[in-house]
Amino acid sequence: MIRRLLGPIAAIVTLAVLGGAGGATAAWMASASMAASVSSATVATTAQLTGGLTTTYRADTSAPATGQLTIANTGGAPLSYTLATQLGAGSSAALAEKIALRLWTGSGCGTTAPSTAENTTLANAAPALPTAARTLAPGASVVVCVATQLDAQSASPLAGQAVTATFAVTGLVGTSWTTTATTAAFTQSVHGLAAAGAPACVQAPPHGVQLSWAAPTNRSAGATLQYRLVDKANVVVKELSSSAATLSVVLGGTDITADGVHELRIVATEKTAAGTVSSDSPTLLVRRTAVGNSNIKYECVMP
Repeated sequence: MIRRLLGPIAAIVTLAVLGGAGGATAAWMASASMAASVSSATVATTAQLTGGLTTTYRADTSAPATGQLTIANTGGAPLSYTLATQLGAGSSAALAEKIALRLWTGSGCGTTAPSTAENTTLANAAPALPTAARTLAPGASVVVCVATQLDAQSASPLAGQAVTATFAVTGLVGTSWTTTATTAAFTQSVHGLAAAGAPACVQAPPHGVQLSWAAPTNRSAGATLQYRLVDKANVVVKELSSSAATLSVVLGGTDITADGVHELRIVATEKTAAGTVSSDSPTLLVRRTAVGNSNIKYECVMP
């Protein structure tokens, strides 16, 4: 008789334990009956990122980039959620630290985050989710509003840098059963003015040289740029402003004051409040020779 009662008693004890502690106890008890009720097949989630988070920030303006992170519990168990930010290879850590990240939930996602939003930076590997997105019942979903913004004052020093990121959401039942979904990647960069292109030097009779170059390929259409022709010591030899696609200057007389071979390069600057500066153009070599204070002569030197 005692043996015949062991089966029902064990079933009652197991039912009492599972009923009292829910999914967490089920995850802790590695038994066949537990696997049938809470398993990796019934713990599932999705995460989808939409909107305009892929963006290029400029030095003269830094409007927020916005998107929506939709999290859905597609399994059969209630889930507690955490969020992770993953930066792609080659991403600028310095830029990620300067990009503000704001997360909130509400009736609609605009460009202005409410005061209750979670505030951090894109460099945070584990940003906090808004309260309403931290737990979801089976079949439930939530839209998390996402806004990022780069302080315009931080843009110029970070010109040309970029960061690629993805969000990963993890749903948990207790500590043993987890499910993770990762969003598509988005890239944010800081506008960097390209270098002036195709620099060339030709003789300009009778005793000068003409230096020419092309405007940066990524300048804004019709924008007027300031160009400086500088030497190795960053001393400005010539300076001009133009919106033309190709430019040139003639060097002669006392434009360069010392004899010898001089390394010259073109630096372009956007004429905006912040003034994004281009990278240096390839070097042009020019030789200046003079006899006394007269007969000054310039020559193009092949590299």
